[in-house]
Amino acid sequence: MLKLTEKECVEKIVAGEIFHAVIEDGFRVKIDKYSYFVCTAIHDGHNLRESLRDNCLLDESERLYEEDPYTGALIEDMPITLTGLDSRYEYDLNRGEENCVYETAWGKEVWKQPLTEEQKNESLEKHRCFYRVAVALARKLQAIHGSCLFYDMHSYNYIRREEHDTPAFNIGTEQLDKKRWGDVINHWNNSLNKIEMPDTVMRSALDEVFYGRGNQATVMKPYAENVLVLPTELKKNFMDELTGTLHTSFFRQLKEYFCRQLLENSLYFARHESLTDN
Repeated sequence: MLKLTEKECVEKIVAGEIFHAVIEDGFRVKIDKYSYFVCTAIHDGHNLRESLRDNCLLDESERLYEEDPYTGALIEDMPITLTGLDSRYEYDLNRGEENCVYETAWGKEVWKQPLTEEQKNESLEKHRCFYRVAVALARKLQAIHGSCLFYDMHSYNYIRREEHDTPAFNIGTEQLDKKRWGDVINHWNNSLNKIEMPDTVMRSALDEVFYGRGNQATVMKPYAENVLVLPTELKKNFMDELTGTLHTSFFRQLKEYFCRQLLENSLYFARHESLTDN
């Protein structure tokens, strides 16, 4: 796999090149063709750069618990993917720059000693790099197709929640223009509700557990007339959320069904927007 700078990556996107690459050691970009939809897994990563490791109060299992392992594997077969490699404890791509570098998170102190301004700025620059690339990609797809769709994939811990009937899929719509995109949003929800798994209740809901307040939808707001971001949470019933162990056969079947419904929804989006997949 290529290792590229942000500048080299953006140049390839602007030129319409096909490539797989790691960008600035922070995230992976895979472009097999310039389709009208993108899948992202921004919390899939677990890396913590060496200069921060000894200062972190949390062990690997504590960090993994709040990360979204296997979301990258869930979307890996899609034509365009952006996958985070760094832990959200280094910088959280789902938050804005003003609060993406944690001091405390989920009631726990993160650092033995407060981070220096230099350390914070290095994390912030990696955060900015991801979104500059994502915006460059959105602009390219808009130029080709007129509009495009980002599936912003996450997973969530459910055992600790007080609610018992939490949905298998949650789509957050708070930041979305529902007048413009309501049909596509509802189709995505209905598509996910078609998934059936053995001995497991699979249900999709809108704004039931999470509301889509994350940064990807925020960053794309200036382009919202032609760029739809669908913040989508998966319940961690495909793994042991306490240990991080994957339920392999369950996940394999879930991935097959999920990707089938994702493709069905992306085709609906294309028809809705009268697009052709060049």
